[in-house]
Amino acid sequence: MIKVNQLFIYPIKSMQGIALTAANSIDGGFKYDRILMISEPDGTFITARQYPVLLKLKTTLQNNKIRVSLPTNQSITIDFDEFSLSNEATEVWGNHFTSHIAPIKVNQFFSHILKKDVQMRWIGKQLTRRTKRYPDVPVSFADGYPYLLLNQASFNYLQQQCPETLDIQQFRGNIIIDGALPFAEDGWKTIKIGEVIFDIVKPCTRCVLTTFNVNSAKALPNNEPLRTLGYFRADLEGKIDFGINMIARNHGSVSIGDNIEILERQPAKNYIKNFPKQTTKDSQLCTITFEDKKIVGNNQQTILEQLEQHHISLPNSCRAGVCGRCSVLLKKGNVKSLTQSAVKQNKHILACSCIPKGDITIELVK
Repeated sequence: MIKVNQLFIYPIKSMQGIALTAANSIDGGFKYDRILMISEPDGTFITARQYPVLLKLKTTLQNNKIRVSLPTNQSITIDFDEFSLSNEATEVWGNHFTSHIAPIKVNQFFSHILKKDVQMRWIGKQLTRRTKRYPDVPVSFADGYPYLLLNQASFNYLQQQCPETLDIQQFRGNIIIDGALPFAEDGWKTIKIGEVIFDIVKPCTRCVLTTFNVNSAKALPNNEPLRTLGYFRADLEGKIDFGINMIARNHGSVSIGDNIEILERQPAKNYIKNFPKQTTKDSQLCTITFEDKKIVGNNQQTILEQLEQHHISLPNSCRAGVCGRCSVLLKKGNVKSLTQSAVKQNKHILACSCIPKGDITIELVK
């Protein structure tokens, strides 16, 4: 039988989650899930992608309030009654809506941690944000959709392939199931868990946030697990998927031990299988020239990884060939692309998804 194995909510976006034995589905997602968020003063969202230290902040629920604790034992209690009454402009991934701003003492607490002026925001009682493609479905501060389901067997398969030790919480799922075959979730369309019917919207596209150790907030070596996932979970556009995004048709309770009933199936998405050869006999050294710097590189690692190993930084975000921030101009030489979108017109290439075939010369796109 396929059952619910673990349940999590994340009261504050990018901070530590809370394990539950039961969760209530309400407008926007599970109750208390991602209802708070750190933002720029103009309302633009801030996450652990830019500030990994957020992953080290512990959250707890106390009498309808949220308590945040630092590793230093400093803490603050966030009271929803103290937030502004006005509706302030807010943005998450280009989605514009309104939220409420925390009192000064709360904003100062987090500004001190991040060493910049920030605000804590509450989604409010009346959600103004709507899910992409589903204008009638409210969503809180989650990246795109109210629920994320992970399959323990899929995670176990990934761990067998990945050289680094992983924690399933790196993927920040709400519902973790057990008893299914690896990646069986790819073929589900509608499921019922406990009292709630869920529709699967799409596979969840992953980003650099999954590469951080949830305890130390430090990045794992070699961009893992995205590097390994890219071998067998990248689509034709170069997007790397793991887990499934869902919306709920109704309110209700979901508990650990609940059965997963598959109501409707759909064809699974196709992924490119590109596992590396087990031998390293073809490994060769090369020279990577970037601007006025020359480094000794190889034909096994991505350009971005090799530059970083020599303390040369490039703008980057997703590290999966999606965001395009690491675009550089290939002046000389040839590269092997890991995704179809990695090589663009006018010799523009994505450093996170291209490997040198030999000596190359690159420069920033001006």
